[in-house]
Order: sequence, then C-alpha cells, then structure tokens
Amino acid sequence: MLGLAVLGLASLGATAEARAQGTRFGLGGGLAAPTGDYGSVDKGGWHALAKVDFAIPMAPVGVRVEGLYGRTSHKDQSGTAVPGNTQLAGGLASLVWNVPMPAPMFKPYVLAGAGVYHVKVSTSLGDASETKLAYGGGAGGSFGAGPARFFVEGRYLRVQESGGAMTFFPITAGVTFGLK
Repeated sequence: MLGLAVLGLASLGATAEARAQGTRFGLGGGLAAPTGDYGSVDKGGWHALAKVDFAIPMAPVGVRVEGLYGRTSHKDQSGTAVPGNTQLAGGLASLVWNVPMPAPMFKPYVLAGAGVYHVKVSTSLGDASETKLAYGGGAGGSFGAGPARFFVEGRYLRVQESGGAMTFFPITAGVTFGLK
C-alpha cells in the first residue's frame, strides 16, 4: 500500500514537471530565400514567425503549430525595375523530433509538417493571390537554460500553386518561453 502511495505521488510530480515543460511559445524572424522559379523572379526578403511547441511527455517527438508572414521584392528583369512584392502568410502543423543529446544546454531537432499558405503577388499591373496547400521540413537547435531559450533553424517550404509550386528557405532566429 505504501509503495502504491509513493508511486502515485511520484507520478503526480512527473506529470506536473511534464506539463511545465510541455508548452513553449516562440517568436522569431529572419531571411526568406526564394528558390526555383520563385527565386528567378524575386530577391531574398524577410519573414516573421510565431510558434507554439507542445512536448509529448516521455517521448522524443512533439508537435508544433506556427504562423509565418514574409515578404520578398521582385528582381529587375532585363535591366528594368519590376515594382511590387510577394507576400506569404500561412501556417503549418509539424512533428518535431528532438534529437537526443547529452548536453542539456543545446537541443537539436528535425521537423516536418503541412498546412496552408496564402500567396499574394503585387505588381504595377495589379495583384494576384491564391491560398494553397504547403509542406516542408528542416532542422534547428535551441540553446539556453531556464524558461527562455534561443533557437536557430533552417527549413525548406513548398507552397503548391496553380501550374507549379513556390519554394523558399526561411532561415529563422528567435526566442521561446516555457511555462515554468
């Protein structure tokens, strides 16, 4: 009976600890580097990211829900300036595998997910926009101790479009805050 009581108290403590470590909120930003056809018409730009990471107790895998907004400007074509920009706004739900490491200050991870992005291309002739399926993956790492941790990551994202796809690499740096 005493063993059962000790086991029950220990599991309550473990559950509270898991809950305290279980959710992290993050903000970041960085470079949006267009690739493929998108990279042939647009220059690199910027993006901002908001995310929530949910840890699964006793598992190396977690879930991330994120929103991203970014903007790139059009490249000059044949020496002629092309006014306007491309705006990206969307969100992904991703699985995050936290790579086991003996150093608690640095935590590498790999992620992959899918979601929806709205792409709006603006020129002097007008605007065109679509909302389509998006997916991507990448890797990163977080470092620090306590409730605040810094993170850096690079990903590849692909947004399906009518007649093709828009691809880019968001390179992000930011900070996350835990509930501890």
